[in-house]
Parts: sequence; C-alpha cells; structure tokens
Amino acid sequence: MDYINVVSFAISLVLSYIGVPMILNMLSNNDIVNPNYRGDNIPYTMGLSFIFIQTITVFLIMLITRQNIDYLSLYLIAFVLMGLVGLLDDLIGDKDVKGFRGHIKAFIKGKLTTGGIKAGVGFVLSLFISLLVSRNLIDIIMNIFVISLFTNLINLFDLRPGRSIKLFIMVSIIMLVISLVKDFNFLLYSIYGLLVIYFPMDLKAKVMMGDVGSNVLGITLGIYCVYTQGRLVRAIFLLILIVLHILAERVSFSKVIERSKVLRFIDNLGR
Repeated sequence: MDYINVVSFAISLVLSYIGVPMILNMLSNNDIVNPNYRGDNIPYTMGLSFIFIQTITVFLIMLITRQNIDYLSLYLIAFVLMGLVGLLDDLIGDKDVKGFRGHIKAFIKGKLTTGGIKAGVGFVLSLFISLLVSRNLIDIIMNIFVISLFTNLINLFDLRPGRSIKLFIMVSIIMLVISLVKDFNFLLYSIYGLLVIYFPMDLKAKVMMGDVGSNVLGITLGIYCVYTQGRLVRAIFLLILIVLHILAERVSFSKVIERSKVLRFIDNLGR
C-alpha cells in the first residue's frame, strides 16, 4: 500500500497546481477578501480548494484500491460537511461572538450563530462516525471528543500566516510514525500534496484558508487518529486537546508563542 501514498500525493499535487491558482483568481476577481492580522486585504476562504482537491483525490484512490469504502465514505461526508459549515462561518459569521462559550451563551439566549452551527454539526458528525466505527462504549465516548476537538484545534491556531498548517504537519507526522493501521496514511499524503502548492502562499500572507480550511484539516486529523491509533495514544491526544481548549478560553496563544524563543522561531519560519 506504500505506492498509494505516493500516488495520492502526486494526484493531489497535480490537482493543486491546476486548481489552487484558479480558486485564487476566482476569489480575487469577485473581491472575496478580508483584512489579515496586519490589516492587508487578501483573498480568504482558500480552504475551499482543499475540499475539491481532497475529495477528488480520495475518490480516485477508492477507485484504484476498492478497499475501506465504508470508512472512506464516512470521512468524505464529514470532510465536505465541515468544509461547508466553515465556509458559511467565513462568509456570514458573527465576528462579535468569540469562543466556544460565547456561541453556547448565544444559543441559550435564542441566537443561532454560524459558530454554533459549526460546533453542532461537528459534534453530530463525530457522534455518527464514532457510533459506526467504535467497538465499545469507552471508544465511542473517546472518539467523539477526539474528532470534535481535533476539528476545532486548527482553528484555534489559525491567527498568523502558516501557523496552523505547521501545527497540522507536526501532529500528522507524529501520527504517521506511531499509527497502528497504515491503510489510511494516504489521507495525509494527499493533504501534503496540496500543501506543497498552497502553504507558501499562506506563509507569505498572500491568502487565508479561513474556517473552511481549518475545519477540514482538523477533522482529517481527528478521523485519521480514530482510524489508526490505539486507545492509549488516543487518550493522550484527547488529554492534550482538552488542555489546549481550556487554555484557549483563558490565554492568548499568540502571546504565549511570542514569549517563547523556540515557539517564536518555529512560528516565524518561512515568513
């Protein structure tokens, strides 16, 4: 199956070489721009290209291998749906409501936010997938939160050029190395293929992937973790995810990174 990793990387790379500039031109020509952290108006929702490229690549790999059709179909459904609710949040999201608690409070008060929709859809998808692939109640509960929290993780760090993608790459490489099941490695290799084209633009603050991008990268990590990691590893990841989400409600990750020489060095690499 190692050749499938190479094939998926190559397919994604070619599709990205063709598709990413086309998506960029479409967004630019229609003035789909937003100010970045420096106040420069740049195209955003570039994560839309991730949906097209990853979906086509995974479909082609399914046709080639004819294996794990059920698991990969679940992944694609979740991937596309999370991308769509992320796109909704990008385009009409209420920027005044911040954080998970903010969206919950708004919902309790009778106000539906796009962030609330995103959290609700993410949880339902996590529940649905976990019920179908888990062996027992412990795994069901663990997998629900692993997928849900991973889905939101990338969004927490998507505040500076390239930061969240660096996090995705580091976490995904760790998972690749320690994974017990190798059949789904191509899901990450295909993401790497598209990042070869997209990542340099993000690093140089020429584009933003938006919530649509961070959602699909996050849910890819979550589902890949559930599909390939043992219970102990999933438990460790879950503990880390819980801690990070609690900290996100109390501290600024940008300030924490700025205070650390090592983290600041990694954060500034390539800019």
